[in-house]
Amino acid sequence: MELIVITRPDYFPGEGELINALFGAGLRLLHLRKPENDVAKFRALMNEINPLYYQDISIHQHHELADEFSIMRLHFPEKLWSCTTGQRKIELFTSGFRLSRSVHQWEVPADTAFLDYVFFGPVFNSISKPGYLSTIPKDFYLSGVPGGLKIFAIGGITAHRLGDLKRMNFHGAVILGSIWNHPPSALKEFEKMLKSV
Repeated sequence: MELIVITRPDYFPGEGELINALFGAGLRLLHLRKPENDVAKFRALMNEINPLYYQDISIHQHHELADEFSIMRLHFPEKLWSCTTGQRKIELFTSGFRLSRSVHQWEVPADTAFLDYVFFGPVFNSISKPGYLSTIPKDFYLSGVPGGLKIFAIGGITAHRLGDLKRMNFHGAVILGSIWNHPPSALKEFEKMLKSV
């Protein structure tokens, strides 16, 4: 079971330092998601993060800044993926970018040849977005996944639900609300989840 951390959507003081600490504690992949779309704030946060970790960061916005920070991982929310041309996907893939995307209804994703992995959810009721409820049945089992494609569960992930995700056949989990809803305890919560894995 692999763990991915996705950032809070807002920027907050000390975020870069906390991200560095998460990597120092064993985080292997961070998704930087900042829908506010403020380029200056995005750059400032990237400059707070140790460049050694840039290779382990996937960005959801500001794909045009990937070269500036030597980022080779790009994530596509569902709407952005659907309006990205096949030609553009081929260009990114053949240029060495590692691509991922999100889906909210389970079916084998299209264009899987271009993808490293997929986020699917909410698998459980969201912690970070109150009212964003799971629609999957309790006996859900992930099947029909093309060989080599990893599917990560997102939505309502806590340490005690990791066993449920294994039974559902997920490759890993995406953590957001369980660690970021109270930033001072984010590192402790992440370490607890890492031990559960």
